[in-house]
Amino acid sequence: MKKPRLRRRATPKSRNSVFQPPGTISYVGEDRTEKVHTETILYDAKEYTKLEGIFLERLEDDHVNWFNVDGVHEIDLLEKVGSKFHLHHLLLEDIANTTQRPKTEFYEECIYQCIKMISYDPVENDINQEQVSILLTKDAVITFQEKTGDVFENIRERIEQSRGRIRYSNNDYLFYALIDSIIDHYFIAVEQIGEYLDELEDEIFDEPTKSSLERVQKNKRMLLTLRRAIFPLRESISRLLKEDSKFIEPQIKSYFQDAYDHCIQITETVESYREINGGLRDMYLSSVSHKMNQIMQVLTIMSSIFIPLTFIAGVYGMNFDNIPELHWEDGYMYFWIFSGLIFVVLLGYFKWKKWL
Repeated sequence: MKKPRLRRRATPKSRNSVFQPPGTISYVGEDRTEKVHTETILYDAKEYTKLEGIFLERLEDDHVNWFNVDGVHEIDLLEKVGSKFHLHHLLLEDIANTTQRPKTEFYEECIYQCIKMISYDPVENDINQEQVSILLTKDAVITFQEKTGDVFENIRERIEQSRGRIRYSNNDYLFYALIDSIIDHYFIAVEQIGEYLDELEDEIFDEPTKSSLERVQKNKRMLLTLRRAIFPLRESISRLLKEDSKFIEPQIKSYFQDAYDHCIQITETVESYREINGGLRDMYLSSVSHKMNQIMQVLTIMSSIFIPLTFIAGVYGMNFDNIPELHWEDGYMYFWIFSGLIFVVLLGYFKWKKWL
């Protein structure tokens, strides 16, 4: 019999831009119709300004300039930003393609960091991921997100309230802080996944069901997706540590070393969770097999008890005339006494053998 061929699912990249020349800016991702939200934050040690909208003309050399764009499906806005900062057309193409692998690329005009922002959904037991593109230029930090809502609120509060060293640092420190904030939220998602695995382990140990096995399989896919989002980031942060750049001061690299250590820790945790999840499948099969063995043990004991009783009842149920015991006056009573005696003896024997 001919083995059926598996059909490979086409990616958005292959559907939308496979025949387009390199550098063509084309949005690749989920269909979005919502309005793009933009934000401008300008600050230094003494002043802080936050504006709704992207005001590229407010670029100030003596301030840290943070331009945030929520929504990369508006190509005109990408081209406007690219024209202002002289961004490479291949870079803009990567920003618009939300299926990128986490990576770091060095350009003449900027450093491009592609990273996945991750959150865990406890209701659906799944992870939500969103691509974030962070650009570090000489004069500004620019962030591009797929949609509104991020993990940068703590950074905005630190800037506004002048907490920590962020107000006294340059663009490269803000670039690090944004990456570090995303990595820190990996720990939250991974911790929630670990708690879910503990609950699932208890469920499988106590009362395994078919849905338990389905959840284990779903966990396998979820952890694989998580690994694909986090594992390349280790190499990406390593490039920021090893390669010299005019956009990052040497003293800031020690902070990236801390981020790199966090990536290692998260990667190891995800790998251990994958092993635990694989063990849950084996535990499920063992639990189901053990439960089946217990049922079979009870049925076997019951059968062993009733076999001799069925034999006796069958002998005296035969239609022969010359069966002496059939004419005993107390034969019926003797039958039950003998049956009860067999039951007690067999039950005691099974207990003595510790089969019960």
